[in-house]
Amino acid sequence: MTQTADPREFNLIPGHISEFASSIKALHGVDANMCFQCRKCSSGCPLTEFMDMTPVQVIHAVRLGLKDEVLNTNTYWLCVACGTCTARCPQETGLLKVMDALANIAIREGIQPKEPDIAAFYKSGLFIIKNFGMMYETGVAGLLSLKTGNLGRDAALGIRMLKKGKLEVFPHFQNSREMKRLFKKVAKKERELAQS
Repeated sequence: MTQTADPREFNLIPGHISEFASSIKALHGVDANMCFQCRKCSSGCPLTEFMDMTPVQVIHAVRLGLKDEVLNTNTYWLCVACGTCTARCPQETGLLKVMDALANIAIREGIQPKEPDIAAFYKSGLFIIKNFGMMYETGVAGLLSLKTGNLGRDAALGIRMLKKGKLEVFPHFQNSREMKRLFKKVAKKERELAQS
């Protein structure tokens, strides 16, 4: 088993811009090279202990162009988009957008997460948002149960949440047509980027 180099072991040459960092900038408009490794993103992330690379290591690896190492971590799959990293960043690098770009690149390149349920959750959430125009947690839970074959695993928790009014039984449709148009526009943009 080969051991991957820790991105902290490398230094950047001033003015260096990796092709990988450039592709993320083209995809989401985020300049990873703005990061100066203050580590505020990682110190505020609620899931760092479960990640095999911390957020600051991910952005540094992106800057170094270590595409394979980055795309084979679980970090961007575990990101819950809470925005803590973005709020804490003094350089406003937009690490949240970097995580989203990495997930998009991984999906496009057929890279599966180490935990298959994570990909199923991600795809279920996107499907719900695309079709309902907003998040519908009960729908995501139902789709996820079907996709993972874990029917009823979280049923007791779901029932307790419903009783407390924490889950909606029926979805609300809000701007679903606009959301479908947005998804088509993004798909078109991704195709154009893939061809260039």
